[in-house]
Amino acid sequence: MYPRKKTPRKYRGRMGLVIFLAAGLSILLAACQPSPPAGTQNAPTPTTAEPTDFPAGFPTPDPDEFTACMEAGGRWEVLGFSGPGCNLPTSDGGKPCQDSKDCESGCLGDPELVMITDRYGPPIINHQRMDELNENNDENTGLCSAWQQNFGCQVWVEKGQYAAICVD
Repeated sequence: MYPRKKTPRKYRGRMGLVIFLAAGLSILLAACQPSPPAGTQNAPTPTTAEPTDFPAGFPTPDPDEFTACMEAGGRWEVLGFSGPGCNLPTSDGGKPCQDSKDCESGCLGDPELVMITDRYGPPIINHQRMDELNENNDENTGLCSAWQQNFGCQVWVEKGQYAAICVD
């Protein structure tokens, strides 16, 4: 057996740093997934989640309630601070709208128009672009949400104007 060559001392720390950075970068890239534009909403499809696929600390749902949700075309997900629940599809998802009153759930703005996407994180709202669009047009349109519950920060259309609304 041949004796193992030792890595020179000056490279040991650098190699560890390179491995650490490579691992961190692969985790970051795996977590980044772009959201589809509002204009391309697909019809909701039932999920294949199991009643145990929830974040730690949340209660497991009643199996009958979970099954009824899945059979109705819903998806079982975390609904803001209230925890997991059934999110059912709307009957008018994808229909053009100018206000949430026009929809069963809410009127969502096109993220392609008013969101900034970069490679380092999730899309963020471009308030300057949103203000420009609102200034030049008081009849902006969006699409009715495909789901009854809409959590997180999104761009909505209210009375023909884009508005950034966060729902917890």
